[in-house]
Amino acid sequence: MDARLLEKLNNFLALEKKLRGAADLQQIARIACNDSQSLLGFTACLFFSGSELKLIGGSNVTTIDATSSEAQHWRQLVRKHFPDAIQQGLAQLDIPLAAATGKDIQHQSLTLVPLGTGGAEGCLALLRTRSLSEQEQEIAREVAAAITQAILALRGTKQFTLRRWLRRRPLVIAAAIAAVCLLPVRQSVLAPATLAAIEPRIVSARTDGVIREIAIRPNASVTAGQLLFTLEDAEVTAEIDRVQQEISLYQERLRMTRQYNFQQASAGHKLAQAETDLSIRNLDLDFQKSQLDKTRIKAASDGVAIYTDPAEWIGRRIRAGEKVMEIVQPAARQIQIDLPTADAIALPENASTVFYAESDPLSPIEGQLHYHSLLTTEGENLPASYRLLASIQQDRPQVRINTRGHARIYGARVPLIYYLLRRPLAAARRWAGI
Repeated sequence: MDARLLEKLNNFLALEKKLRGAADLQQIARIACNDSQSLLGFTACLFFSGSELKLIGGSNVTTIDATSSEAQHWRQLVRKHFPDAIQQGLAQLDIPLAAATGKDIQHQSLTLVPLGTGGAEGCLALLRTRSLSEQEQEIAREVAAAITQAILALRGTKQFTLRRWLRRRPLVIAAAIAAVCLLPVRQSVLAPATLAAIEPRIVSARTDGVIREIAIRPNASVTAGQLLFTLEDAEVTAEIDRVQQEISLYQERLRMTRQYNFQQASAGHKLAQAETDLSIRNLDLDFQKSQLDKTRIKAASDGVAIYTDPAEWIGRRIRAGEKVMEIVQPAARQIQIDLPTADAIALPENASTVFYAESDPLSPIEGQLHYHSLLTTEGENLPASYRLLASIQQDRPQVRINTRGHARIYGARVPLIYYLLRRPLAAARRWAGI
């Protein structure tokens, strides 16, 4: 092998070794600008970093003032021809001696060697008295590849330093995980809820019968004493007619008995019996009128009458005391929550809760728990649940009463690990039968 070629090979290997041992980008720039002189034969070398082409290094200098006029001159010149260098892989251009700002600079050729794909890592600018030959261009590309590899390796080392540091310290990781697991978080649970009325007035039938007519529409406003619905009263009306006819008959009998009593004093007992029979018939009439009054159900107070479709009630036989509708005050309402026993958590006194209506989930209603049932109930589509009631702290008038939704109930603070594993542990306990 030619001694000159062998010397260049040894110089290239030595350059690669120094680049691999570089600790930062500034050191890579100094090695590239000074130790590659024997390979590329330049009179001056400038190192531009990144796609913004920031001048950070030069040959035969320890520091670079990027704000100096000479540095700005070379940076503008490199930026002007850098796209050509990226497109061609390496660009060479002749520059006049007058372009140099120093009197002792005698170079006539500027070679731009991009670093990285598309010049993403920067550019190496070589100032020479003549252009590079084809063999020297190949050497310049190899030097650029070695510099790029050193930059990428340095960046990768910095990126994964923390990972290697954690890998060597398992106790630190375990302590950090334990600390995170012990972080206190606020326990909460989501349960079905309804915006219910406070103490609604139940409207029920006062006697057995069949509903003949409902005088109001659902959700209509009513006043005290207003007629709500009527039961069939044909039997009661017929009974009143019969009793009235009997009263007329007994009144006539009483009149005749009184006349007879004037004629014959011994008929006094018949007069007392006739008066008694008439009193019994009057009492019967009063009773039948009270029965007739019971077929006409009226509102006991002002409010809004709530019931289902009138077609479901008209013609339906109901028993005395059976609920037909209820009268509520729209402003007097509360949050009624059915908390499933499987989701039950320890709740402090006056626990906070937030109700989210299905019809308007973006208007939450805040409340405060004031009642917690100790007995469970089972609804039609609900599992065994505890009944909870919460007073409203911040109402939303646009959300109608009896609107369904979900309420989030906030409990005490517990460790994060308990918050995450409470449901899985409960499921595992039920599965294991413990």
